Parts: sequence; C-alpha cells; structure tokens
Amino acid sequence: MAELIYLYHGKNDFLVSRAIEDKIRSLAVDDINIIRYDLLENSSDDVLEDLQTVSFFAERKIIVVDNLQALAKEEDDIIKAWTTYLKKPNPDVTLIIALDEILPESTPLGEALFNHAYIEDVPDIDKKDLPDFIKKHFQTHDYQISDEAVEALIERVGHDLYLFCQEAEKLMLFAYEGKRIQTDDVIGLVSRNLEENIFELTNALLDNNQAKTIEIFYDLVALNEDPLRILSNIAGKIRELMHAKLLLDKGYRQDQIANHFNIKSGRAYYLVKNAKALSLDMLERHLKKLALLDFEIKSGKIEKKLGVELYLLGA
Repeated sequence: MAELIYLYHGKNDFLVSRAIEDKIRSLAVDDINIIRYDLLENSSDDVLEDLQTVSFFAERKIIVVDNLQALAKEEDDIIKAWTTYLKKPNPDVTLIIALDEILPESTPLGEALFNHAYIEDVPDIDKKDLPDFIKKHFQTHDYQISDEAVEALIERVGHDLYLFCQEAEKLMLFAYEGKRIQTDDVIGLVSRNLEENIFELTNALLDNNQAKTIEIFYDLVALNEDPLRILSNIAGKIRELMHAKLLLDKGYRQDQIANHFNIKSGRAYYLVKNAKALSLDMLERHLKKLALLDFEIKSGKIEKKLGVELYLLGA
C-alpha cells in the first residue's frame, strides 16, 4: 500500500521537510486535515489512535510523523502495533514519515517500512552546489542575484537552509521594485551567523588552515564581535567535539548524538565526522591553550584581540 505510506529520509532537515511539503501539496488535502506528530514529544498510542480514526471533515487526512526511531525504546507490544498498522493501513489516511536515517531492515519496524512504504532518500546539497541552489531559489520568484551577492550570502548563512529562506524573504522584500539583489544589499541586511562562523573557524583552526582561520576572525571582529566571546565559543566547540568523541566511544549513533546535543541532523553529521577525524589529545591541547589564554587576557597580561590572533596563528 505504497500510496498510503511515505517515508522521506535525509541528512538535511530542511530538504526533507520541503520534499514532504511538496508531497502534501500534490495530495490536495485541506490544512485542517493535516496533523503532525513528533514521537519525542507525543504519545505513540495517541498517534496510532489518530491513524485508525477517519476524518470528520473530509474523505482523507494526512498524518506526518517525525522521529519514528524513538519507537526503538518502546515495549514490544507498541512496536507490534505499529508493524500491524504498516501492513494494513487505514485507507482514509495518508501517513508520511520523516527520518534522519532509514531504520535497519533487520528490525521489525524497518522490515515493515521496506515492504509497505514508498521510500525516498532526500540527498543533501553539496557545498559546491549551494550557489546554484540559491540562484534558482531567487529565479523561481523572478529575482536575479549577482555571483558576489551569493557568495556574501553564503558567508552569512552558511549551510543553514532555514536561515537562508528567512533572509531571502527579507532581501526580496527590500529589492521588490528592481527584482535584483546586489552585494551591498546582502551586507546591509543579513547579519553573519555567529554559530556558523565559529563552526567554520574551529574547523579551519583544527585543519591548520591559518589563512581561513584569520580571515573569519577578522570578519567577526569587523562586525564588532568581542574577541573574548569568540574565544569562548571556540572553546565550546572543542568541548562539544570532545564530548561527541566520548559518546561515539560508548556506541552512540548519529541520531542519538543529535538528540543529546539538541541539534539538527545536518549539524550532527559534521560533528560526528569531525569527532572521528580528530584525536582526543589534540583537542585537549587546544583546550589547555584556550584556558591559559583566557586567564592571561582577564589578568591583563595580553590584549584580548592580539591574544586571540596570536593563538590562531600559532595553534
């Protein structure tokens, strides 16, 4: 019954959500008959009951379920109830499931999904393809954006597509008359995403890419970011990497790490990737240097901007 059950999975929450919204639009169901559940927040029993109940307002309703992997912690009878439903779904309900990673076919739930759901892998956007994605987004709204403006926009929103869409709306409203977005528009309207910049700065630092590290640092300072705040955020990212390494050593999966840190799946993917590539000794050395520098700055032994700059150059 593939037309009654759809499973969308991928690393990028935004793209998975967009694929689901496209499917919902194609089904032409009124918004009042679209119900959304998150199994990290909602009772599994409530979702199952709703799945088996006909709509009082129309012939068909849609139920969207996030975090189905949470069922792994449920009792066997709950999992059995779900597999029974997947094998014989309510013909009046379209069930749409969103997952970061597809469930193993070796599990009862995974096997039922493989056999009874339409499954679509939603690929992430590679960084090299991001400029084309941005241009096409504006083109669909009859706007043009220069290559330099695209580059400036990526510097500010990074790979966060939710943030990009928010900022794109702002830019299109500003450029409504001319329908063309220039670099100055982006610089004037879009603030740099500190989280994304610190993430990139830390990655460049740990990769020994001094040119990129200093470039990002200078950009942040030019935007009046306090060097001590930058230092604190770098330390936070390194602690996060160390914590992730320890969780990986304990057998945590990517989705569990995402839940542990309360971050999106795309962010968790890069956190896990980086944690696996870096040694704990290296991360500890950086953390000790940062702690010493923080003490020297606060005790007046070194000026804060100079101190952070020297650390980035000599790290």
